[in-house]
Amino acid sequence: MFDGARAARATVVIEGDRVKQVVFDERGVEVAGGEVVDVTGKTVLPGLIDLHVHSLSVAGPYAYHDGDLHLEDHTKAMLRSGVTSYLDLGSSQHVIFEQRARARAGEVLAPQVFAAGPLLTATGGHPCALGSPPGDFCRFIDSPADVDEAFDALLPDAPDVIKIVLESGGSQPLPRLSSDSVAAIAHAAGAAGVGVIAHATEAADIEVALDGGVTRFAHIPDQDLISPELARRMAAAGAVVIPTLAVMDGLYRAAHGALAELDDPALGDDVPADVIAALRDPSLLADMRTARYKQLVTEWRAHAAANLLTCYRAGVTIAAGSDAGNPAVFHGLALRREIALLVEAGMTPADALAAATRTAADVLGRPDLGRIEEGAIADVLVVDGDPLADVGALERVARVYRAGVLLDRDALALPRGTSLATQPRTGAGPGATCLAAPECGDALSCSPDQRCAAICDGPSACAPGSACLLDGGSPTGGSCAEGDGCDLFAQDCANGAACVFLGNGATSCWYAGAGSGGQPCDGLYACAPGSVCDEASITCKDLCDPRGERAAACPGGGKCVDRSAIAGLPVGVCE
Repeated sequence: MFDGARAARATVVIEGDRVKQVVFDERGVEVAGGEVVDVTGKTVLPGLIDLHVHSLSVAGPYAYHDGDLHLEDHTKAMLRSGVTSYLDLGSSQHVIFEQRARARAGEVLAPQVFAAGPLLTATGGHPCALGSPPGDFCRFIDSPADVDEAFDALLPDAPDVIKIVLESGGSQPLPRLSSDSVAAIAHAAGAAGVGVIAHATEAADIEVALDGGVTRFAHIPDQDLISPELARRMAAAGAVVIPTLAVMDGLYRAAHGALAELDDPALGDDVPADVIAALRDPSLLADMRTARYKQLVTEWRAHAAANLLTCYRAGVTIAAGSDAGNPAVFHGLALRREIALLVEAGMTPADALAAATRTAADVLGRPDLGRIEEGAIADVLVVDGDPLADVGALERVARVYRAGVLLDRDALALPRGTSLATQPRTGAGPGATCLAAPECGDALSCSPDQRCAAICDGPSACAPGSACLLDGGSPTGGSCAEGDGCDLFAQDCANGAACVFLGNGATSCWYAGAGSGGQPCDGLYACAPGSVCDEASITCKDLCDPRGERAAACPGGGKCVDRSAIAGLPVGVCE
Protein backbone atom coordinates (compact mmCIF):
# COMPACT_ATOMS: atom_id res chain seq x y z
CA MET A 1 0.00 0.00 0.00
CA PHE A 2 1.10 3.56 -0.81
CA ASP A 3 -0.77 5.85 1.57
CA GLY A 4 0.12 9.09 -0.20
CA ALA A 5 3.51 9.45 1.49
CA ARG A 6 5.03 6.04 2.22
CA ALA A 7 4.76 2.45 1.08
CA ALA A 8 4.30 -0.60 3.27
CA ARG A 9 2.52 -3.91 3.36
CA ALA A 10 -0.87 -3.33 4.91
CA THR A 11 -4.53 -4.23 5.14
CA VAL A 12 -7.03 -1.47 4.42
CA VAL A 13 -10.52 -1.51 5.92
CA ILE A 14 -13.25 0.55 4.21
CA GLU A 15 -16.60 1.18 5.87
CA GLY A 16 -19.19 3.34 4.15
CA ASP A 17 -17.44 6.19 2.34
CA ARG A 18 -14.43 6.30 4.66
CA VAL A 19 -11.22 4.46 5.40
CA LYS A 20 -11.95 2.92 8.79
CA GLN A 21 -8.60 1.34 9.57
CA VAL A 22 -5.13 0.70 8.15
CA VAL A 23 -3.21 -2.22 9.65
CA PHE A 24 0.47 -2.36 8.75
CA ASP A 25 2.87 -5.25 8.39
CA GLU A 26 1.66 -8.82 8.58
CA ARG A 27 -0.72 -8.43 11.46
CA GLY A 28 -4.11 -9.81 10.62
CA VAL A 29 -7.46 -8.12 10.79
CA GLU A 30 -10.32 -9.92 12.46
CA VAL A 31 -13.11 -10.04 9.89
CA ALA A 32 -16.51 -9.74 11.51
CA GLY A 33 -18.35 -9.21 8.24
CA GLY A 34 -18.21 -7.57 4.88
CA GLU A 35 -16.21 -8.44 1.77
CA VAL A 36 -12.58 -9.54 1.81
CA VAL A 37 -10.73 -8.41 -1.31
CA ASP A 38 -7.54 -10.27 -2.18
CA VAL A 39 -5.03 -7.83 -3.66
CA THR A 40 -2.04 -10.13 -3.73
CA GLY A 41 0.46 -8.82 -6.27
CA LYS A 42 -1.27 -5.48 -6.46
CA THR A 43 -0.76 -2.02 -4.98
CA VAL A 44 -3.45 -0.09 -3.15
CA LEU A 45 -3.08 3.69 -3.31
CA PRO A 46 -5.25 6.79 -2.99
CA GLY A 47 -7.42 7.79 -5.93
CA LEU A 48 -5.48 10.16 -8.17
CA ILE A 49 -6.09 13.92 -8.18
CA ASP A 50 -5.62 15.92 -11.40
CA LEU A 51 -5.04 19.58 -10.58
CA HIS A 52 -5.34 20.86 -14.15
CA VAL A 53 -8.29 19.76 -16.26
CA HIS A 54 -10.47 21.44 -18.87
CA SER A 55 -13.61 19.37 -18.54
CA LEU A 56 -15.34 20.71 -21.64
CA SER A 57 -12.37 20.75 -24.03
CA VAL A 58 -11.67 17.84 -26.34
CA ALA A 59 -8.15 16.54 -26.91
CA GLY A 60 -8.15 16.91 -30.69
CA PRO A 61 -5.79 19.12 -32.72
CA TYR A 62 -6.13 22.87 -32.26
CA ALA A 63 -7.67 23.07 -35.75
CA TYR A 64 -10.41 20.63 -34.76
CA HIS A 65 -13.75 22.05 -33.67
CA ASP A 66 -16.32 19.84 -31.97
CA GLY A 67 -19.71 21.27 -31.08
CA ASP A 68 -20.73 18.30 -28.93
CA LEU A 69 -20.55 18.38 -25.15
CA HIS A 70 -18.19 15.55 -24.18
CA LEU A 71 -18.36 16.24 -20.45
CA GLU A 72 -19.82 12.82 -19.66
CA ASP A 73 -17.23 11.08 -21.86
CA HIS A 74 -14.41 12.89 -20.09
CA THR A 75 -15.88 12.09 -16.68
CA LYS A 76 -16.06 8.38 -17.50
CA ALA A 77 -12.46 8.35 -18.72
CA MET A 78 -11.23 9.96 -15.51
CA LEU A 79 -13.09 7.51 -13.30
CA ARG A 80 -11.87 4.52 -15.32
CA SER A 81 -8.28 5.74 -14.92
CA GLY A 82 -8.57 6.12 -11.16
CA VAL A 83 -8.85 9.93 -11.13
CA THR A 84 -11.27 10.44 -8.26
CA SER A 85 -10.87 14.21 -7.84
CA TYR A 86 -9.97 16.97 -10.24
CA LEU A 87 -9.61 20.73 -10.47
CA ASP A 88 -11.07 22.35 -13.57
CA LEU A 89 -8.87 25.34 -14.38
CA GLY A 90 -10.89 27.00 -17.12
CA SER A 91 -14.36 26.24 -18.47
CA SER A 92 -17.61 28.03 -19.20
CA GLN A 93 -18.75 29.42 -15.86
CA HIS A 94 -22.39 28.33 -15.91
CA VAL A 95 -21.61 24.83 -17.19
CA ILE A 96 -18.73 23.82 -14.92
CA PHE A 97 -20.37 25.09 -11.74
CA GLU A 98 -23.53 23.23 -12.70
CA GLN A 99 -21.50 20.03 -13.10
CA ARG A 100 -19.81 20.63 -9.75
CA ALA A 101 -23.16 21.16 -8.02
CA ARG A 102 -24.59 17.96 -9.48
CA ALA A 103 -21.52 15.94 -8.55
CA ARG A 104 -21.57 17.23 -4.98
CA ALA A 105 -25.28 16.51 -4.68
CA GLY A 106 -24.79 12.95 -5.92
CA GLU A 107 -26.93 13.54 -9.00
CA VAL A 108 -24.17 12.25 -11.27
CA LEU A 109 -21.43 9.70 -10.79
CA ALA A 110 -18.24 11.72 -11.02
CA PRO A 111 -14.93 12.45 -9.37
CA GLN A 112 -14.97 15.17 -6.74
CA VAL A 113 -15.10 18.36 -8.80
CA PHE A 114 -13.29 21.57 -7.91
CA ALA A 115 -13.45 24.50 -10.31
CA ALA A 116 -12.07 27.95 -11.05
CA GLY A 117 -14.69 28.88 -13.63
CA PRO A 118 -13.61 31.57 -16.10
CA LEU A 119 -10.04 32.77 -16.43
CA LEU A 120 -8.99 36.30 -15.55
CA THR A 121 -6.93 37.69 -18.40
CA ALA A 122 -6.25 40.96 -20.21
CA THR A 123 -8.46 41.95 -23.13
CA GLY A 124 -7.08 40.03 -26.09
CA GLY A 125 -4.97 37.86 -23.79
CA HIS A 126 -4.60 34.09 -23.69
CA PRO A 127 -6.77 32.06 -24.13
CA CYS A 128 -9.41 34.55 -25.32
CA ALA A 129 -7.28 36.19 -27.98
CA LEU A 130 -8.49 39.35 -29.68
CA GLY A 131 -11.51 38.51 -31.78
CA SER A 132 -13.00 35.92 -29.43
CA PRO A 133 -16.62 36.73 -28.60
CA PRO A 134 -17.30 37.72 -25.00
CA GLY A 135 -18.76 34.95 -22.90
CA ASP A 136 -18.27 33.32 -19.53
CA PHE A 137 -14.99 31.53 -20.30
CA CYS A 138 -12.83 34.63 -19.76
CA ARG A 139 -13.26 37.79 -17.74
CA PHE A 140 -11.11 40.71 -18.81
CA ILE A 141 -8.94 42.69 -16.41
CA ASP A 142 -7.16 45.67 -17.99
CA SER A 143 -6.52 47.59 -14.77
CA PRO A 144 -7.08 47.16 -11.04
CA ALA A 145 -10.36 49.04 -11.50
CA ASP A 146 -11.80 46.01 -13.36
CA VAL A 147 -11.25 43.56 -10.51
CA ASP A 148 -14.36 44.32 -8.45
CA GLU A 149 -16.72 43.81 -11.40
CA ALA A 150 -15.08 40.49 -12.28
CA PHE A 151 -15.29 39.25 -8.70
CA ASP A 152 -18.93 40.37 -8.42
CA ALA A 153 -19.70 38.12 -11.40
CA LEU A 154 -17.61 35.20 -10.18
CA LEU A 155 -17.89 34.97 -6.38
CA PRO A 156 -21.62 34.07 -6.25
CA ASP A 157 -20.64 30.71 -7.77
CA ALA A 158 -18.07 30.12 -5.00
CA PRO A 159 -15.03 29.22 -7.12
CA ASP A 160 -12.57 26.90 -5.43
CA VAL A 161 -9.67 28.94 -6.85
CA ILE A 162 -9.20 32.01 -9.01
CA LYS A 163 -7.09 31.46 -12.12
CA ILE A 164 -5.16 34.33 -13.67
CA VAL A 165 -3.30 34.26 -16.98
CA LEU A 166 0.24 35.57 -17.37
CA GLU A 167 1.40 34.84 -20.89
CA SER A 168 3.13 37.16 -23.31
CA GLY A 169 2.43 34.91 -26.30
CA GLY A 170 6.04 34.21 -27.29
CA SER A 171 6.44 34.65 -31.07
CA GLN A 172 2.93 36.16 -31.28
CA PRO A 173 2.84 38.76 -28.48
CA LEU A 174 -0.37 38.96 -26.47
CA PRO A 175 -1.59 41.45 -23.88
CA ARG A 176 -1.17 40.19 -20.33
CA LEU A 177 -2.20 41.25 -16.85
CA SER A 178 -0.21 44.11 -15.37
CA SER A 179 1.64 43.66 -12.10
CA ASP A 180 -0.80 46.10 -10.45
CA SER A 181 -3.75 44.02 -11.67
CA VAL A 182 -2.16 40.82 -10.35
CA ALA A 183 -1.70 42.41 -6.93
CA ALA A 184 -5.30 43.69 -6.95
CA ILE A 185 -6.63 40.25 -7.84
CA ALA A 186 -4.56 38.61 -5.12
CA HIS A 187 -5.84 41.15 -2.57
CA ALA A 188 -9.48 40.66 -3.59
CA ALA A 189 -9.12 36.88 -3.56
CA GLY A 190 -7.52 36.97 -0.13
CA ALA A 191 -10.39 39.06 1.20
CA ALA A 192 -12.81 36.50 -0.22
CA GLY A 193 -10.86 33.57 1.20
CA VAL A 194 -10.09 32.08 -2.21
CA GLY A 195 -6.65 31.06 -3.45
CA VAL A 196 -5.13 32.26 -6.72
CA ILE A 197 -3.30 30.14 -9.25
CA ALA A 198 -1.36 31.63 -12.16
CA HIS A 199 -0.94 30.37 -15.71
CA ALA A 200 2.73 31.09 -16.38
CA THR A 201 4.89 30.23 -19.39
CA GLU A 202 8.05 32.31 -18.77
CA ALA A 203 10.32 32.91 -15.82
CA ALA A 204 9.27 36.57 -15.88
CA ASP A 205 5.66 35.48 -15.33
CA ILE A 206 6.73 33.70 -12.15
CA GLU A 207 8.42 36.85 -10.89
CA VAL A 208 5.38 39.04 -11.63
CA ALA A 209 3.15 36.59 -9.78
CA LEU A 210 5.45 36.36 -6.75
CA ASP A 211 5.71 40.15 -6.61
CA GLY A 212 1.91 40.30 -6.51
CA GLY A 213 1.58 37.70 -3.77
CA VAL A 214 0.64 34.72 -5.96
CA THR A 215 2.55 31.51 -5.19
CA ARG A 216 0.71 28.77 -7.07
CA PHE A 217 1.40 28.05 -10.70
CA ALA A 218 -0.65 26.09 -13.24
CA HIS A 219 2.36 25.31 -15.45
CA ILE A 220 6.12 25.15 -15.31
CA PRO A 221 7.53 27.76 -17.72
CA ASP A 222 8.46 26.30 -21.10
CA GLN A 223 9.46 29.39 -23.10
CA ASP A 224 12.75 29.86 -21.26
CA LEU A 225 14.75 28.53 -18.32
CA ILE A 226 14.25 29.24 -14.62
CA SER A 227 17.44 30.24 -12.83
CA PRO A 228 18.47 28.47 -9.61
CA GLU A 229 18.08 31.82 -7.85
CA LEU A 230 14.45 32.14 -8.95
CA ALA A 231 13.77 28.55 -7.96
CA ARG A 232 15.16 29.25 -4.48
CA ARG A 233 12.93 32.33 -4.25
CA MET A 234 9.94 30.19 -5.19
CA ALA A 235 10.81 27.61 -2.54
CA ALA A 236 11.25 30.29 0.12
CA ALA A 237 7.83 31.71 -0.76
CA GLY A 238 6.20 28.28 -0.36
CA ALA A 239 5.37 28.11 -4.07
CA VAL A 240 3.51 25.17 -5.58
CA VAL A 241 4.04 24.26 -9.23
CA ILE A 242 1.75 22.04 -11.30
CA PRO A 243 4.15 21.32 -14.20
CA THR A 244 1.72 19.87 -16.83
CA LEU A 245 4.59 18.23 -18.72
CA ALA A 246 1.94 16.18 -20.51
CA VAL A 247 0.96 19.19 -22.61
CA MET A 248 4.32 19.71 -24.26
CA ASP A 249 4.75 15.96 -24.49
CA GLY A 250 1.41 15.65 -26.30
CA LEU A 251 2.22 18.49 -28.68
CA TYR A 252 5.68 17.08 -29.34
CA ARG A 253 4.37 13.61 -30.11
CA ALA A 254 1.50 14.93 -32.25
CA ALA A 255 3.94 17.09 -34.24
CA HIS A 256 6.32 14.19 -34.80
CA GLY A 257 3.67 11.58 -35.57
CA ALA A 258 4.51 9.61 -32.44
CA LEU A 259 1.06 9.07 -30.92
CA ALA A 260 1.39 5.30 -30.76
CA GLU A 261 -1.69 5.01 -28.56
CA LEU A 262 -3.89 5.89 -31.54
CA ASP A 263 -3.24 2.39 -32.87
CA ASP A 264 -4.53 0.74 -29.69
CA PRO A 265 -8.18 -0.29 -30.14
CA ALA A 266 -8.66 0.05 -26.36
CA LEU A 267 -8.17 3.82 -26.64
CA GLY A 268 -11.75 4.06 -27.86
CA ASP A 269 -12.94 3.00 -24.41
CA ASP A 270 -11.74 6.34 -23.04
CA VAL A 271 -11.49 8.78 -25.95
CA PRO A 272 -14.35 9.75 -28.31
CA ALA A 273 -13.98 8.21 -31.76
CA ASP A 274 -14.19 11.57 -33.53
CA VAL A 275 -11.29 12.91 -31.46
CA ILE A 276 -9.16 9.89 -32.36
CA ALA A 277 -10.05 10.38 -36.03
CA ALA A 278 -9.12 14.07 -35.83
CA LEU A 279 -5.67 13.20 -34.45
CA ARG A 280 -5.16 10.99 -37.50
CA ASP A 281 -6.26 13.67 -39.99
CA PRO A 282 -3.23 15.26 -41.73
CA SER A 283 -5.25 18.33 -42.71
CA LEU A 284 -6.02 19.10 -39.06
CA LEU A 285 -2.40 18.53 -38.05
CA ALA A 286 -0.80 20.56 -40.83
CA ASP A 287 0.05 23.57 -38.67
CA MET A 288 1.63 21.26 -36.09
CA ARG A 289 3.75 19.38 -38.62
CA THR A 290 5.81 22.29 -39.97
CA ALA A 291 9.56 22.27 -39.39
CA ARG A 292 9.31 25.48 -37.37
CA TYR A 293 6.62 24.14 -35.05
CA LYS A 294 8.52 20.90 -34.50
CA GLN A 295 11.59 22.92 -33.53
CA LEU A 296 9.62 25.10 -31.13
CA VAL A 297 7.80 22.29 -29.39
CA THR A 298 11.05 20.35 -29.03
CA GLU A 299 12.58 23.36 -27.25
CA TRP A 300 9.49 23.92 -25.08
CA ARG A 301 9.42 20.30 -24.02
CA ALA A 302 13.09 20.38 -23.03
CA HIS A 303 12.68 23.68 -21.14
CA ALA A 304 9.74 22.33 -19.15
CA ALA A 305 11.59 19.20 -18.06
CA ALA A 306 14.70 21.17 -17.14
CA ASN A 307 12.70 23.73 -15.17
CA LEU A 308 10.90 21.00 -13.27
CA LEU A 309 14.20 19.50 -12.16
CA THR A 310 15.55 22.93 -11.15
CA CYS A 311 12.48 23.59 -9.01
CA TYR A 312 12.43 20.09 -7.54
CA ARG A 313 16.06 20.30 -6.48
CA ALA A 314 15.42 23.73 -4.93
CA GLY A 315 12.65 22.31 -2.76
CA VAL A 316 9.65 23.80 -4.59
CA THR A 317 6.49 21.80 -3.93
CA ILE A 318 5.42 19.86 -7.02
CA ALA A 319 1.80 18.79 -7.51
CA ALA A 320 0.40 16.89 -10.48
CA GLY A 321 -1.93 18.11 -13.20
CA SER A 322 -2.27 17.12 -16.84
CA ASP A 323 -3.99 20.07 -18.58
CA ALA A 324 -6.33 17.51 -20.11
CA GLY A 325 -8.26 18.81 -23.09
CA ASN A 326 -5.22 19.95 -25.07
CA PRO A 327 -4.11 18.02 -28.19
CA ALA A 328 -3.48 14.34 -27.31
CA VAL A 329 -3.79 15.14 -23.58
CA PHE A 330 -6.61 12.71 -22.87
CA HIS A 331 -8.76 13.03 -19.78
CA GLY A 332 -7.78 10.51 -17.13
CA LEU A 333 -5.12 8.80 -19.21
CA ALA A 334 -2.94 11.93 -19.29
CA LEU A 335 -2.46 12.03 -15.53
CA ARG A 336 -0.73 8.65 -15.65
CA ARG A 337 1.46 10.08 -18.42
CA GLU A 338 2.17 13.15 -16.30
CA ILE A 339 3.34 11.04 -13.36
CA ALA A 340 5.61 9.03 -15.65
CA LEU A 341 7.05 12.26 -17.09
CA LEU A 342 7.73 13.60 -13.59
CA VAL A 343 9.77 10.47 -12.89
CA GLU A 344 11.51 10.71 -16.26
CA ALA A 345 12.47 14.32 -15.48
CA GLY A 346 14.13 13.34 -12.19
CA MET A 347 11.56 13.01 -9.41
CA THR A 348 11.49 9.84 -7.33
CA PRO A 349 8.47 7.59 -7.98
CA ALA A 350 7.29 8.16 -4.40
CA ASP A 351 7.39 11.95 -4.82
CA ALA A 352 5.66 11.74 -8.21
CA LEU A 353 2.88 9.59 -6.75
CA ALA A 354 2.57 11.94 -3.78
CA ALA A 355 2.26 14.85 -6.24
CA ALA A 356 -0.89 13.22 -7.63
CA THR A 357 -2.34 12.23 -4.25
CA ARG A 358 -1.47 13.72 -0.85
CA THR A 359 0.28 16.86 -2.14
CA ALA A 360 -2.53 17.55 -4.62
CA ALA A 361 -5.10 17.19 -1.84
CA ASP A 362 -3.13 19.61 0.32
CA VAL A 363 -3.19 22.15 -2.52
CA LEU A 364 -6.98 21.84 -2.53
CA GLY A 365 -7.07 22.25 1.24
CA ARG A 366 -8.63 18.82 1.63
CA PRO A 367 -6.78 16.66 4.19
CA ASP A 368 -9.47 13.99 3.80
CA LEU A 369 -8.43 13.31 0.20
CA GLY A 370 -5.31 11.91 -1.45
CA ARG A 371 -4.31 9.56 1.37
CA ILE A 372 -5.18 6.21 2.84
CA GLU A 373 -5.52 6.71 6.55
CA GLU A 374 -8.23 6.49 9.15
CA GLY A 375 -11.05 8.93 8.45
CA ALA A 376 -10.04 9.75 4.87
CA ILE A 377 -12.61 9.52 2.10
CA ALA A 378 -12.33 6.06 0.57
CA ASP A 379 -11.28 7.10 -2.91
CA VAL A 380 -9.01 4.16 -3.65
CA LEU A 381 -7.13 2.90 -6.69
CA VAL A 382 -5.84 -0.67 -7.02
CA VAL A 383 -3.32 -1.49 -9.76
CA ASP A 384 -1.50 -4.63 -10.82
CA GLY A 385 2.15 -4.44 -9.82
CA ASP A 386 4.12 -1.81 -7.93
CA PRO A 387 4.13 1.75 -9.35
CA LEU A 388 7.01 2.62 -7.03
CA ALA A 389 9.17 0.16 -8.96
CA ASP A 390 7.48 0.67 -12.34
CA VAL A 391 5.29 3.72 -12.73
CA GLY A 392 3.74 2.02 -15.75
CA ALA A 393 1.77 -0.09 -13.26
CA LEU A 394 -0.69 2.83 -13.07
CA GLU A 395 -1.92 1.79 -16.51
CA ARG A 396 -2.94 -1.63 -15.18
CA VAL A 397 -6.00 -0.56 -13.21
CA ALA A 398 -7.64 -3.42 -11.32
CA ARG A 399 -10.19 -1.57 -9.17
CA VAL A 400 -11.41 1.95 -8.50
CA TYR A 401 -13.43 2.91 -5.44
CA ARG A 402 -15.20 6.26 -5.36
CA ALA A 403 -16.23 7.18 -1.80
CA GLY A 404 -16.15 3.51 -0.85
CA VAL A 405 -18.18 2.28 -3.83
CA LEU A 406 -16.53 -0.07 -6.31
CA LEU A 407 -16.97 1.26 -9.85
CA ASP A 408 -17.89 -0.93 -12.80
CA ARG A 409 -15.10 0.15 -15.11
CA ASP A 410 -16.36 -1.96 -18.01
CA ALA A 411 -19.76 -0.29 -17.87
CA LEU A 412 -18.03 3.12 -18.03
CA ALA A 413 -16.28 2.36 -21.34
CA LEU A 414 -17.52 4.90 -23.88
CA PRO A 415 -18.97 2.41 -26.39
CA ARG A 416 -21.32 1.12 -23.68
CA GLY A 417 -23.16 4.46 -23.56
CA THR A 418 -23.88 4.18 -19.83
CA SER A 419 -25.46 7.28 -18.31
CA LEU A 420 -23.73 8.80 -15.29
CA ALA A 421 -26.92 10.46 -14.06
CA THR A 422 -28.11 8.90 -10.82
CA GLN A 423 -30.98 11.37 -10.56
CA PRO A 424 -31.89 12.34 -14.16
CA ARG A 425 -33.25 15.84 -14.57
CA THR A 426 -36.27 16.71 -16.70
CA GLY A 427 -38.57 19.66 -17.21
CA ALA A 428 -36.00 22.45 -16.98
CA GLY A 429 -37.37 25.81 -18.08
CA PRO A 430 -36.13 28.37 -20.62
CA GLY A 431 -32.66 29.68 -19.84
CA ALA A 432 -31.80 26.90 -17.38
CA THR A 433 -28.37 25.31 -17.71
CA CYS A 434 -28.64 21.90 -19.35
CA LEU A 435 -26.05 19.17 -19.82
CA ALA A 436 -28.20 16.98 -22.11
CA ALA A 437 -31.23 17.49 -24.37
CA PRO A 438 -33.69 15.39 -22.31
CA GLU A 439 -33.26 17.71 -19.32
CA CYS A 440 -35.25 20.52 -20.95
CA GLY A 441 -39.02 20.79 -20.70
CA ASP A 442 -41.65 20.41 -23.40
CA ALA A 443 -40.91 22.25 -26.66
CA LEU A 444 -37.42 23.10 -25.39
CA SER A 445 -33.99 21.95 -26.56
CA CYS A 446 -30.51 22.13 -25.04
CA SER A 447 -28.80 24.83 -27.11
CA PRO A 448 -25.11 24.82 -28.13
CA ASP A 449 -24.30 27.08 -25.16
CA GLN A 450 -25.97 24.55 -22.82
CA ARG A 451 -29.13 26.46 -21.99
CA CYS A 452 -32.71 25.31 -22.49
CA ALA A 453 -34.27 27.20 -25.41
CA ALA A 454 -37.32 26.87 -27.64
CA ILE A 455 -37.18 24.15 -30.30
CA CYS A 456 -37.25 25.48 -33.84
CA ASP A 457 -37.02 24.34 -37.44
CA GLY A 458 -36.77 27.76 -39.07
CA PRO A 459 -36.62 31.51 -38.36
CA SER A 460 -40.39 31.93 -38.05
CA ALA A 461 -40.44 29.52 -35.09
CA CYS A 462 -38.52 31.94 -32.87
CA ALA A 463 -39.53 35.21 -31.25
CA PRO A 464 -38.24 38.39 -32.91
CA GLY A 465 -34.67 39.03 -31.85
CA SER A 466 -33.95 35.28 -31.66
CA ALA A 467 -32.57 33.11 -34.44
CA CYS A 468 -33.04 29.43 -35.13
CA LEU A 469 -29.68 27.67 -34.91
CA LEU A 470 -29.89 24.20 -36.42
CA ASP A 471 -27.80 21.46 -34.85
CA GLY A 472 -27.51 18.22 -36.77
CA GLY A 473 -26.26 16.43 -33.66
CA SER A 474 -29.25 17.42 -31.55
CA PRO A 475 -32.26 15.09 -31.32
CA THR A 476 -34.52 18.14 -31.52
CA GLY A 477 -32.88 19.66 -34.61
CA GLY A 478 -32.47 23.26 -33.55
CA SER A 479 -33.00 25.86 -30.84
CA CYS A 480 -33.81 29.55 -30.68
CA ALA A 481 -30.78 31.63 -29.75
CA GLU A 482 -31.45 35.09 -28.39
CA GLY A 483 -29.19 37.71 -29.91
CA ASP A 484 -27.10 40.03 -27.78
CA GLY A 485 -28.18 43.17 -29.67
CA CYS A 486 -24.75 44.21 -30.92
CA ASP A 487 -24.68 46.96 -33.58
CA LEU A 488 -23.76 45.77 -37.07
CA PHE A 489 -22.46 49.15 -38.15
CA ALA A 490 -20.90 50.35 -34.89
CA GLN A 491 -19.25 46.90 -34.43
CA ASP A 492 -19.38 47.39 -30.68
CA CYS A 493 -18.48 43.87 -29.49
CA ALA A 494 -15.98 43.54 -26.67
CA ASN A 495 -12.54 41.97 -27.22
CA GLY A 496 -12.51 42.84 -30.92
CA ALA A 497 -15.18 40.26 -31.82
CA ALA A 498 -17.34 40.73 -34.92
CA CYS A 499 -21.03 41.64 -34.79
CA VAL A 500 -22.98 39.51 -37.28
CA PHE A 501 -26.65 39.04 -38.11
CA LEU A 502 -28.27 35.69 -37.38
CA GLY A 503 -31.71 36.33 -38.90
CA ASN A 504 -35.11 37.21 -37.49
CA GLY A 505 -33.78 40.50 -36.16
CA ALA A 506 -31.05 38.89 -34.06
CA THR A 507 -27.47 40.06 -33.96
CA SER A 508 -24.65 38.53 -31.97
CA CYS A 509 -20.94 38.87 -31.33
CA TRP A 510 -18.97 36.14 -33.11
CA TYR A 511 -15.35 35.21 -33.72
CA ALA A 512 -13.51 37.80 -35.80
CA GLY A 513 -11.40 36.60 -38.69
CA ALA A 514 -9.10 38.40 -41.10
CA GLY A 515 -11.09 38.24 -44.33
CA SER A 516 -13.24 40.92 -45.96
CA GLY A 517 -14.22 42.12 -49.43
CA GLY A 518 -14.61 38.69 -51.00
CA GLN A 519 -11.71 36.98 -49.24
CA PRO A 520 -12.24 33.43 -47.90
CA CYS A 521 -13.86 33.01 -44.50
CA ASP A 522 -11.66 31.76 -41.68
CA GLY A 523 -12.49 28.71 -39.60
CA LEU A 524 -15.83 28.91 -37.78
CA TYR A 525 -17.15 31.07 -40.65
CA ALA A 526 -15.27 34.07 -39.27
CA CYS A 527 -14.64 37.36 -41.07
CA ALA A 528 -13.22 40.72 -40.05
CA PRO A 529 -15.55 42.99 -38.08
CA GLY A 530 -17.84 44.75 -40.54
CA SER A 531 -18.03 41.71 -42.81
CA VAL A 532 -20.11 38.54 -42.72
CA CYS A 533 -19.42 35.06 -44.08
CA ASP A 534 -21.59 34.06 -47.01
CA GLU A 535 -22.12 30.35 -46.38
CA ALA A 536 -22.88 29.61 -50.03
CA SER A 537 -19.53 30.86 -51.33
CA ILE A 538 -17.58 30.73 -48.01
CA THR A 539 -16.35 34.24 -48.69
CA CYS A 540 -16.46 37.37 -46.57
CA LYS A 541 -18.79 40.10 -47.76
CA ASP A 542 -18.73 43.62 -46.40
CA LEU A 543 -21.83 44.88 -44.61
CA CYS A 544 -23.65 47.89 -46.01
CA ASP A 545 -26.81 49.87 -45.27
CA PRO A 546 -29.36 49.60 -48.10
CA ARG A 547 -30.92 52.84 -46.84
CA GLY A 548 -27.60 54.65 -47.16
CA GLU A 549 -27.90 56.05 -43.64
CA ARG A 550 -25.30 54.33 -41.44
CA ALA A 551 -22.55 52.90 -43.61
CA ALA A 552 -20.32 54.13 -46.40
CA ALA A 553 -20.94 53.05 -49.96
CA CYS A 554 -19.54 49.71 -51.06
CA PRO A 555 -15.88 49.98 -52.10
CA GLY A 556 -14.88 49.82 -55.73
CA GLY A 557 -18.34 50.74 -56.97
CA GLY A 558 -19.86 47.53 -55.59
CA LYS A 559 -23.59 47.15 -55.16
CA CYS A 560 -25.31 46.97 -51.77
CA VAL A 561 -27.59 43.94 -52.00
CA ASP A 562 -30.44 44.22 -49.51
CA ARG A 563 -30.49 41.31 -47.03
CA SER A 564 -33.07 42.86 -44.73
CA ALA A 565 -35.61 40.11 -45.43
CA ILE A 566 -33.13 37.47 -44.28
CA ALA A 567 -31.62 39.43 -41.40
CA GLY A 568 -34.87 40.83 -40.09
CA LEU A 569 -33.33 44.29 -39.83
CA PRO A 570 -32.00 46.86 -42.32
CA VAL A 571 -28.67 45.54 -43.60
CA GLY A 572 -27.09 44.47 -46.85
CA VAL A 573 -23.89 43.01 -48.22
CA CYS A 574 -21.60 44.38 -50.88
CA GLU A 575 -21.51 42.43 -54.13
